[in-house]
Amino acid sequence: MTDLTFADRFGEGRDDNPYWNESVWFSFSIPERHIHGLIQYYFRPNMGMLNGGPCMWDPSGTFQWNCLYYNWSHLQAMPAGAEKFDMTARNSLSVKVLEPLSRYKIDYDKEGFRMDLVWEAIGPCHELHTGDPGQQATAKFHIEQPGRMTGTIRRHGEDYPIDCFSMRDTSYGAREYESLASGGYFWGIAADSAFHALCMDLPDSGGREAKCIGGFIWKDGQLGSLVSGKREVIAFGQFGPSKVAFEGTDKLGRTMRATGTIDPGLVFTGYTDHTVVWSLVEWDWDGVAHWGDNQEFMPAEPFRRMVRGEIARGD
Repeated sequence: MTDLTFADRFGEGRDDNPYWNESVWFSFSIPERHIHGLIQYYFRPNMGMLNGGPCMWDPSGTFQWNCLYYNWSHLQAMPAGAEKFDMTARNSLSVKVLEPLSRYKIDYDKEGFRMDLVWEAIGPCHELHTGDPGQQATAKFHIEQPGRMTGTIRRHGEDYPIDCFSMRDTSYGAREYESLASGGYFWGIAADSAFHALCMDLPDSGGREAKCIGGFIWKDGQLGSLVSGKREVIAFGQFGPSKVAFEGTDKLGRTMRATGTIDPGLVFTGYTDHTVVWSLVEWDWDGVAHWGDNQEFMPAEPFRRMVRGEIARGD
């Protein structure tokens, strides 16, 4: 098995590209309350910059200005001596490695919003490989890993107990989002199985069909990279899909088919040249509920024109 412990540190081979990116992301949710959230940050070390922080939402508020909490902070200076998973940001977000590739401590305390969380792996890391040139331009190295998030979030005096399945990812490499088109990044996790897929919209499909360019199936103790697959949008909501079907085949020859029911998601504008509708999803895979999320991404200008009714989805 490939040793991936280096993934807890800044990537090797960094050049002087100002867009060299070192990213970290963890999810959390309270599915029965349709609450979903993210802890995401990325370093731009050649700019001396750190962006990111926590966000939490439910269907009652799906924008930066009306969701339960949002402090994905731009323009923070990279803390002196920071490591990828050993840092405290200006906005108070703190992340520490407890066990390499296995357990991470996450804390935050600002504006009446406090996080005291631990993420623990339940499955192996998967390194995402893809031949898609757009994705290759956004990350030299990228892994996903299924896990569980536990702890407490406190928001203005109300406690939110957290005990949920959670995906995390981390990456490094020059990241230039201008090369990325439209598609979906999605996953689902149950007690002893998980899947993840990255799909890019097919031309002339109106956004209804997308080709899988990477991902994995983890089932029966075996991890296999996806070698083919497709996603079909069954129904659209206001800003993105509300129901989808995904089918895929991994390198072990295993096939899967899952349908996902997607909540209204946070309209996330942290990446100025792309808009992401970030949603909680309940997947049905072989009759077993797999909770996860769907990150539906689109270049920002077509997204603006779509929601204004100036163009149809997929134009």
